[in-house]
Amino acid sequence: MEAATGVRTQPLKGSFGIEISGLDVTKASREEIGQVIRAVNANGVVVVRDQQLSPRQQVDFTRLFGAPADNPRKEYVLPGQPDIFVISNKIVDGRRIGDADAGTGWHFDMSYDRRPGLCTILYALEVPPEGSNTLFSDLCAAWNALPPGRQAELRDLRIHHSYVSLAQMKGNVLTQHQRDTLPDVFHPMVRRHPIDGRLALRPCYGGTNGVVGMENPAGLDLLKDLVAYVTEDRFVYSHKWRQGDLVIWDNNCTLHRGTPFDKEKYIRLIHRTWVQSPPEHYAA
Repeated sequence: MEAATGVRTQPLKGSFGIEISGLDVTKASREEIGQVIRAVNANGVVVVRDQQLSPRQQVDFTRLFGAPADNPRKEYVLPGQPDIFVISNKIVDGRRIGDADAGTGWHFDMSYDRRPGLCTILYALEVPPEGSNTLFSDLCAAWNALPPGRQAELRDLRIHHSYVSLAQMKGNVLTQHQRDTLPDVFHPMVRRHPIDGRLALRPCYGGTNGVVGMENPAGLDLLKDLVAYVTEDRFVYSHKWRQGDLVIWDNNCTLHRGTPFDKEKYIRLIHRTWVQSPPEHYAA
């Protein structure tokens, strides 16, 4: 990303990820926003520091990347802003206002959907001083590090994803609407990036029923082993949150997960928006 006047950038981890400071996204020019979008496409993760966003401004910013995606779990959407999902252990008037356990296992967002999330945007309003990091895995680097023979073995495999399995794993009760609108889907193990064509090894373990053409437990064991591989330290950036951080990542080429924190001692309050992948990115 070419820095505009007063805007500073630095890499997060090698060629994976960019940190931007000195940019107010609510006042950014069209060219500056275009640079942020291009940085997400090229680098996987972008951290924009020191933002002050209203919910409406976050949704408006999200729309610059594409159409906001629906949140299946309505109990934790922000009142008046259904495009924003609240991630929090905060209790107001005796009620937890958000999902306190969101994102605890390695995954890419909306893996259960026929068109998974294009990108995810998190805005930090309150963050614990310790714990609660978000980890990001560089799936393109993981793919490139495989020997050619192993790449050939994995290239054409497909993964069976299931919202029912994901909900059962988390102990969530499904509504009939969720069962009707979120049928099982199948996504490639190796994802070609829709913008520049680079390849990413994109396994997922939680919320999956296995690998097409493989019997279980072999299929699930393969997914578990590959998730362990792509999340080795050499491929992972650990983000330590600061209040006002706006973090955008590309689900085509990353896995992510949150780390624990002391929920009795600290409060975490994050607003999440998703961008739906356009139909052409997942054409039949």
